[in-house]
Amino acid sequence: MQLSHITRAQLLELGVDRRAVRRMVDRGRLVPVGGSTFRLGGVPPSFRGTLLAACLETGGVASHRAAARLHGAPRFSSWSRPEVMLRHGTRNPRSGSIIVHRTTNLPDDDIVVIDSIPATSLVRTVLGLAALPGPVSDECLRDTIDIAARDGVLTDRWLWWHLEQRRCKGRNGVRRLEGALEARAGTGRTESWLEREFLRLIDAAGLPRPTVQHRVAVDGAFVARVDCCYERERVVIEVKGHAAHSTQRQREADAARENRLVLLGYRVLQFTYDMIVRDPERVVATIVEALAIARAS
Repeated sequence: MQLSHITRAQLLELGVDRRAVRRMVDRGRLVPVGGSTFRLGGVPPSFRGTLLAACLETGGVASHRAAARLHGAPRFSSWSRPEVMLRHGTRNPRSGSIIVHRTTNLPDDDIVVIDSIPATSLVRTVLGLAALPGPVSDECLRDTIDIAARDGVLTDRWLWWHLEQRRCKGRNGVRRLEGALEARAGTGRTESWLEREFLRLIDAAGLPRPTVQHRVAVDGAFVARVDCCYERERVVIEVKGHAAHSTQRQREADAARENRLVLLGYRVLQFTYDMIVRDPERVVATIVEALAIARAS
């Protein structure tokens, strides 16, 4: 059972005809939730149950503020209205209490299931929040990103990658999300403590600071977003924490972007958590050597 909710179509598949459904409603065994969804009698309404009912009713997925609450974003812990995203061409919900957003592009990779509820992934949810400049303030958007990055459930790099994928499609919220990420990078609020520790090493060694969250482009076309870059010397530095990209798709995307950077003439250095924390002198020496080689050539 889906959080004690069931649709009319599912009841019919179980052999419960329309007349029997009406009797169950009359006797309080089923409580209508929308036009074709029911909650089991005796089960109190809840946010998750109501949200799942909205998804069942519309064929959509939880999104924006409702999805943010599902993902555990503290700023949205009191959000109570069902909010869903529908692919264009799906039916309109009968309930006016459901907040509906429509999209022409909702790939399966952007959908996750949380407690039986289909929802937009955290990255897609953040992009959705960025598309609500009125209801969701800049401070609220930044806090949501900060907390998610702090907890290791997403990274700035992964957000930047998704932002670039959406940029060419004119998605709402792209510029606003870009501003939030640039603010994090510009104020030193990089995606992890590890990156801040890396920059501290650079400062302590007397080296010039690289550009943080640098956008590499060729003839104006986006190529990659990198953690740090000495653009003049064409030296890219990537900081890899324990919670670095772990899925096959993410690893393949990382490998492809790094290969592309090498082909464009960049030297790509990678430093892990253990290298930065336990052998900082070696990290600094490697960077010094790379910059010297680049300047000599």
